[in-house]
Amino acid sequence: MTILNEAISSPACIISVMGDHAGEDTNTIFDRKIDDIVRTGKTFWLMKSPKARPVQVQEICKANPVYIIFVEPATAGGARPTTTEDAAKEYSPDGKSWYPFSKGLSPVTGKLDKGAAALVCDMMTTNVTGTLDLWGYSDFSDIREPIKFILGCSTVCAVKKDMKSNLNKMKSRYRGIVAVARLVEPYCVLLR
Repeated sequence: MTILNEAISSPACIISVMGDHAGEDTNTIFDRKIDDIVRTGKTFWLMKSPKARPVQVQEICKANPVYIIFVEPATAGGARPTTTEDAAKEYSPDGKSWYPFSKGLSPVTGKLDKGAAALVCDMMTTNVTGTLDLWGYSDFSDIREPIKFILGCSTVCAVKKDMKSNLNKMKSRYRGIVAVARLVEPYCVLLR
């Protein structure tokens, strides 16, 4: 089974809308992160989303292997590029114990504030094709509600559930899959 098939078959996943970041296009970003995994065994994907906080991601990862499915924005240019390029120096799974990044890791960059976190991956590929049906997922924090992407919330913890008949579902149903990654313990961390 391919990593994409595993991700789509999983009862839960992280879905993230992919866009450019601080002057890097998506291909450059993914190449750099895949190189991190080859060199150090894992990479850290900085994101800021109230629907994918470290506690939520760690909770969703308790029962099953969990994957990140990176999807295209609904419209070209729909993902607002990150412009801030602060480099994190340390990470923490719990906000109490802090650890430095491995020497061989490329910079973990983005806007570093209280909301900054990173997903931790040990496998990633852009060698994928297909679309993801967003109406097939509910919001992990309230499984009665469909997932929703809004400005400032482009990464969500999702549970596989048919939401076709839910009136609050997103208008854009199908998104092209850009990449897939597998999360590894501690799954999601705070940054500083």
